[in-house]
Amino acid sequence: MERVEKKLIKKAKGEYKRIFPCSHRQKLEECFTREKDLVYLWFNTEDESTHVVAEKIVKS
Repeated sequence: MERVEKKLIKKAKGEYKRIFPCSHRQKLEECFTREKDLVYLWFNTEDESTHVVAEKIVKS
């Protein structure tokens, strides 16, 4: 798992506490989408609602 993905999981857990893979996914690692220079993490919370957090990819 890349650093940006770990950062997004930490960010989501910090804001929502308990997070779970969304839809039919089994692991959070399967819940990322990449588009242009952004990475998105899609996840569910305990109330079964879906949320998304995003982070810009910084190229070094």
